Amino acid sequence: MRTDLKVILDSLVRLTEQRQLDSLTKSLVSTVQQFVTPLDVQIFDIHISSSELEEVALPEYFSLSHNPYGNSNDDSVCEEAAACFTKCVSSQSTCYSNDLIPALIAIPIKLNSCVVKVLWVKLECITEHNLGLLKGLAKVFENFLAIVIECETDELTGLLNRKAFGSRLRAANTNLVSIEQAKIKQLKHHWLCIFDIDKFKLINDSFGHLYGDEILLDLVRVMRSVFDEEDAMFRFGGDEFVLLIAPSTKHQMLTKCQKFSDSLYRFHGEKVRLTVSMGITQICSDKQANTLLIQADQALYYIKETGRNRIEVYEDLVSRGALSEKKFDDDIEIF
Repeated sequence: MRTDLKVILDSLVRLTEQRQLDSLTKSLVSTVQQFVTPLDVQIFDIHISSSELEEVALPEYFSLSHNPYGNSNDDSVCEEAAACFTKCVSSQSTCYSNDLIPALIAIPIKLNSCVVKVLWVKLECITEHNLGLLKGLAKVFENFLAIVIECETDELTGLLNRKAFGSRLRAANTNLVSIEQAKIKQLKHHWLCIFDIDKFKLINDSFGHLYGDEILLDLVRVMRSVFDEEDAMFRFGGDEFVLLIAPSTKHQMLTKCQKFSDSLYRFHGEKVRLTVSMGITQICSDKQANTLLIQADQALYYIKETGRNRIEVYEDLVSRGALSEKKFDDDIEIF
């Protein structure tokens, strides 16, 4: 018979094989359920409701209407549970209570010295054994979370990198299928945009690469102020950036991209007038990543050849006859 240690180690091996954050989360929940047999286990993302007050925004799970303890007559139970959660985040330490029935444990999961998630477990009772095991599993998850984030993050800008693109595109395609099945009257799509800075080499040659890095960081600040959390932002290398824009109509998407371009032009001051060229294509569930990237890149190249500093959609260029649509018989997934 396999020992408990062998089973746990095998479980952790499977955890390391799951490279995406959602898979890591599911693996942690599954492992906790297998070895601690909790009454409930949750992993909450942490949001700060005010950067000045540093108030922890409580998940809906802790609302009195939800009442995870099932006792509608005792609001103090929910309040005590919420206080335990808040203390865990603010103190960045494990908090637990055997006084509540069932007992609860809140374990912080940190990234770069900040609590980004909380492992929340309800048990019949807390023992030293299951407390130690839960802390150990949370630490393993924390370590692999850091590895995944580091592997998928651009070092200079903090954006996602090219390695992270494939999984995000697959998620967008999955979401697109569900949108199509819903038969929304005004159909929204995901959009893929490739853009770069016009004449960026000239900026580097004129002012130096350190100044060029500052330009890139300024660009990212503007990007984050315009695009939403649902819009995945990537730096592929150099001054080449990619956006996976969340479901929106064509008008909504173009309005957002134009706002970014206009804001960027006004942002950097008199020394450098920064402009970008943006090639865009509509994401369809039957197209591979390679095809989508080539289409967006064709639109970008067309802009570069015909003046720079504007936004073009690949499908519009094809319909106008400016580009001819290419078929890829042996399309491959390059990510």
